[in-house]
Amino acid sequence: MWHEIFNSQLIAEAFGAAATIFIFGGLGYLFTDRAGVFNITIEGLLLFSAFFAAVVAGVTNNLLLGIAAGIASSIVVSIIFFAISIGLKADIIVVGIAINLLASSTTVFLLNHWFGNEGLYQPANLPTIPNASIPLLDRLPVLGPTFSDQSLFSYLAWLMVPACVVLLYHTPLGLRIRSVGENPEAAATVGINVVRTQFTAIIICAILSGLGGCYLSIGPLSGFNRDMSAGQGWIALAAETLGAGTPIGTFVSAVFFGAAQGMASNMQAVGIGASGIAHSIPYAATVIGLAVASRREYIRRRMRRGRTPTAPTEAEVAPAPQVLSGG
Repeated sequence: MWHEIFNSQLIAEAFGAAATIFIFGGLGYLFTDRAGVFNITIEGLLLFSAFFAAVVAGVTNNLLLGIAAGIASSIVVSIIFFAISIGLKADIIVVGIAINLLASSTTVFLLNHWFGNEGLYQPANLPTIPNASIPLLDRLPVLGPTFSDQSLFSYLAWLMVPACVVLLYHTPLGLRIRSVGENPEAAATVGINVVRTQFTAIIICAILSGLGGCYLSIGPLSGFNRDMSAGQGWIALAAETLGAGTPIGTFVSAVFFGAAQGMASNMQAVGIGASGIAHSIPYAATVIGLAVASRREYIRRRMRRGRTPTAPTEAEVAPAPQVLSGG
């Protein structure tokens, strides 16, 4: 029975269908995090882009227009987030929560207003992102299914990892983003425009999250369901945190959470455990991952504190008393 859960298909799920959204969302959040912007709108961006990608692709019967609409909606919402949180200096957490709530209510309202349906949009002619296999690699034992019949966006998500490594660590823009995140005052003194750099990071996050949202609705699921992001944006944030704010670490964490989601799907397919227990596995893995990341950061701070030289005490800096010999 257990071989029906832990098998090559689980590996394919971990690297492909299940992890794709976590990779896009995690890499998007990574750029804002490294720029010093606590951007928790990933969940809302996924939902907005999924909705508009499905609607535009369904109405126009054009896949590329649907993808463009999904990314554009994510960018527009991110500009609103930037204008309110950074431009007007509102509380960034409150603004992020408001946008996530707005995404849920707005998509339901538009579904009802445009299509008279509050829960589902799934036209018969909806174009979807095609699948493909990588020749020769799809014949590998165990790993073969990972490279077989995967969505083109899954391959794109994998390619985004080295692309983000290059952008973040080997370009002037990446250096500015990291400098602003580590010390905005010092970055400003050397001529870096802090606000512009943070805006650029937010737009990069919007594009990557928009790609994840497009995959969500016009990928394997083929349609938009009410609140279909279902916490995946929050798991993407956890993947970036567990990955220590690096592209490769985020990718590995996304695969870990993807494996947890794939295991939940396999358990439901073979009828092991209650449905609620299976559904909770990805979120339990998220809690465990965040606990590990928190513990790691705590140990790192302790070690850093131990290496920091302490200020000398008054007794240490006071000159030693001189003993005068009588003569």
